[in-house]
Amino acid sequence: MSNNVSTETQAATAEPTLDLAGRNLWRVAGGLALAHVVLLVLGITQQSSPLFQEGVEGIRRGYAEGNMTRTMTAGMVEVFGFVLLIPALVFLARAIGRRTEAGRWASQTALMAGMAYVAVTFAVGFPAGAAALYGAQRGLDLETAFAINNIRIFGYFLSLALLGAHAIGMAIAARQDAIMSRWLRWGGLFTGAVLVASVPAAAIGQQDWGTLVWLVWWVGLGVWLLRHRQHA
Repeated sequence: MSNNVSTETQAATAEPTLDLAGRNLWRVAGGLALAHVVLLVLGITQQSSPLFQEGVEGIRRGYAEGNMTRTMTAGMVEVFGFVLLIPALVFLARAIGRRTEAGRWASQTALMAGMAYVAVTFAVGFPAGAAALYGAQRGLDLETAFAINNIRIFGYFLSLALLGAHAIGMAIAARQDAIMSRWLRWGGLFTGAVLVASVPAAAIGQQDWGTLVWLVWWVGLGVWLLRHRQHA
C-alpha cells in the first residue's frame, strides 16, 4: 500500500513530460529550415548557371567563359543547404499529423515527396550542372554541354511536382491536427497547387513562380517552428 502511495505521489509531483522532447527540437528544426533558404539563395546568387531559353550562347557565357571556382563553391553551398533540409523535413513529419490515421498518412506522404525532391536534386541537378560546367571549361563542345545542362533543368522542372506534393501533404496533416490553420493549412495548399502548376508552366518559362511562393511559405513555416510553444 505504501509503495503505491509513494508512486502516485512521485507521479503527481513530477514535472509533466514535454511532447517530442520539448521545445528545443522545434527551434532547431526552424533554424534548419531557415538556414536552407539562406544557403540556397546565397548559392544561386553566386552562380552563373545558364537558363534553358539562353541556349548555347548561355552555355558559352555562363560555363565556358564563367568562373568555375566561384560557381563550384556556390554549388557546394547549395549542397550543404539541401543537407540541412533533410532533418527539417523529417521533424515536420514527426511533429505534425499524429492525431489521426489520415494525418499520419498525409505527413508520411509529404515526407516521402520531400525526400524524393532532395534525391532528384542530388542525383540529377547537381551532377549534371557540374558535368556541363566542367566539360565546357575543358573543351567540350557547347552543344553537348547544352544537352547535359538540360538534364539539370528538366530534372528541376519535374522536381517541383514533388515539392508541391510535400506542401499539400503537410497542409492536410496540419488540418487533421487543427494547428496553424491560416499559414500551414491554407498556405500549404496554395503553395502546393502553384508548384504543381509550375511543371506545365515551364513550357512558357513561368516555372519559377512556384519556387518563389514556396520560399515565402517555407520561411513562414520556419519562423513558426522557432516561435512554437509546446504544451505539456
